[in-house]
Amino acid sequence: MNAMPSHSFCFSADSTREISERIRNFSDFHPTLGIIFSSVALGIPGLASQIASAGFPVFGCSTCGEILKGEGESPVLEESAVCCLLDMDPSVFSVALFEKRDESSFDFGKRIGAWGKEMFASPAFIVTMAGLKNDGEALVRGIESGSHPGTRIFGGLAGDDRKFSGTYVFSHTGWSADGAAVIVLDRSRMEVNGIATSGWAGVGGEMVITSSEGNVVRTINNRPPVEIYKEYLHVSDGDLQDMGISFPLLVRRPDGSEVLRAFLAVDFETGSLVFAGAVPQGARVRFSSSFGHEIIEKSVQDLTCWHRQHPRADLVLIFSCMARHHVSGPMVAEEIAAASDLWKAPLIGFFTYGEIGHNLYGTCDFYNETLSLVAIEFLPDRI
Repeated sequence: MNAMPSHSFCFSADSTREISERIRNFSDFHPTLGIIFSSVALGIPGLASQIASAGFPVFGCSTCGEILKGEGESPVLEESAVCCLLDMDPSVFSVALFEKRDESSFDFGKRIGAWGKEMFASPAFIVTMAGLKNDGEALVRGIESGSHPGTRIFGGLAGDDRKFSGTYVFSHTGWSADGAAVIVLDRSRMEVNGIATSGWAGVGGEMVITSSEGNVVRTINNRPPVEIYKEYLHVSDGDLQDMGISFPLLVRRPDGSEVLRAFLAVDFETGSLVFAGAVPQGARVRFSSSFGHEIIEKSVQDLTCWHRQHPRADLVLIFSCMARHHVSGPMVAEEIAAASDLWKAPLIGFFTYGEIGHNLYGTCDFYNETLSLVAIEFLPDRI
């Protein structure tokens, strides 16, 4: 059992039954919010059923690896669940589970943003979304549209242990395979800040997206993207998904900024790829790659610099790309340990299929191959 500040309690578990038992066996601790990130191996529908009677709101999703610092030697877990229970004033947050229905990702995000704006005049969002064909960037832009420009938004796309067959979000009210779980926080009564850092670098020559719609790319340089990926990576159909995650596209935007995009679904019949976020037609792109230890060194450097401006936190959330775990192996634990050493606060997170966070300039975006960290500081004089 890990000693935590009086307002939180964190633990890992290997079964839904263990989670259910542990969240009920408190005598002097009364949680008002639970955060749970779980492998699909535990059975998400069963987990959602177990926590329905917990007696407090719960926010969670399926993962591609779990993160929890402080309980064991390594902060990186697999095929388990990590949980953080918080005792905080229920008036400073709200949790909801949204079903996407037939909306576009943008309209879906707009509905979430409008809900958060109704809850608080100055909302901050922690969001995770299920589904392998949804557009994470459109979700972010929709939330901003429904709320207001400059809204703080953090989170990630749910995973399924690199099976790419189905992901889930859940709350105390149920679960969804094509929806979003959301926590909205009252920024007038707490500090919610974050940083996104990557380290991936472009390789090879530039190409042009010659046909795309949202996050679906049909041709690159007038050729099906599946052909180009297989040719560039020298892989078969069976290995394409796994290798493609490690070599995302580096997309250069009209304003000169760059963002990484990895694909989550393949249509071998048409040769098209479904990316985690939008890849605009006409965009110039290159393949990108990592160099193992260098991406970890870069992230630790960025976190250390950012910590100087934001040194306090009562809770740290990490949404890290599953490719960072895949490419860096055991080294990925180093950046998580660095974050824990810097903030010395409860730290929980998961490995994702896409990350939402804020860059060094404070702009919110949707990423791949990135670590998005969120530092939450409760303000006692306002809670």
